[in-house]
Amino acid sequence: MIEFLIDMVGGLLAPDFAGKRRARAQARAFAEGGEVLFEACVLGDRPYCSPVMVFLAASRTALHVSPTEVKTLARRVLPAEHIEIRQIRRRARSDPRIIRSFWNIAECRDGSFDFVVACAPEHMRYFIGSLGMEGPGPNTRAAD
Repeated sequence: MIEFLIDMVGGLLAPDFAGKRRARAQARAFAEGGEVLFEACVLGDRPYCSPVMVFLAASRTALHVSPTEVKTLARRVLPAEHIEIRQIRRRARSDPRIIRSFWNIAECRDGSFDFVVACAPEHMRYFIGSLGMEGPGPNTRAAD
């Protein structure tokens, strides 16, 4: 019981070292060509879009969407070479409620079809990087 209380108090007083360590590990893995898996929404009228939470697996060479964290289960390839980011912005009240309030939204175009990708701001850079961009392109507006 005392050990539990010490863990609880320590967890409240200590900074989130595990989260920072995980973020650094993800950044290092992505930079080295590895894959980063994160929760997202891909909404629109494309075969890879879905009105539910999904997981994106992003690397410098590929972008996949999956309904679960299991890499091999119902995984679909997103055509990264055809996706253009039109704008990156904060979530607005008019956006679907499935998108979390603190997430950023990338308004994208695949050919003549528009769709959006929403994810946490710290994961948006992996989505952008998987499209072959280092940051928001000239026709995008980065979120504040």
